[in-house]
Amino acid sequence: MDAATLAALLVLTGVVLDLLEIVVPGFFLAVPGTAAIIYGVLIALFPWILEEPWGPWLLALLAAPLTLATVWFYRRLSPPQRPVTSSYEGLVGLEGVVVETVVPDEPRGRVRVAGDEWPAVSRCGALHPGTRVRVVGVEGVHLIVVPASRHGEESCK
Repeated sequence: MDAATLAALLVLTGVVLDLLEIVVPGFFLAVPGTAAIIYGVLIALFPWILEEPWGPWLLALLAAPLTLATVWFYRRLSPPQRPVTSSYEGLVGLEGVVVETVVPDEPRGRVRVAGDEWPAVSRCGALHPGTRVRVVGVEGVHLIVVPASRHGEESCK
């Protein structure tokens, strides 16, 4: 296979991998796709490198720094992710929405906060599904919530 054909195949493969990453994100196909495009461009610009006895070794040595640079580049492009909440206490101060009616002193109600559902009690009377709430505390294994328009649990007493 000549250098021009190899370069074209590498660029085409890289473009396909990058497009697949766009269509189905999360499989981390962008890094090898981008590396394939870069290798294809290098071979197209310097076709003689494949004819040199040290050429393939040079391309192999470029793999690690090229991969690291590509990963760094894509991490700079991606939006920062929220930290994973590891405890109920990490939810204090966040807002959510009532999923099942929340009432005082009965932790049968549920709220959706930070993408997950949590058992909750209210300090401000019954809160019905769809009501925006703010987490003001934790009691045992359930959240204490108030309507999001309120600024603290004290305003409900």
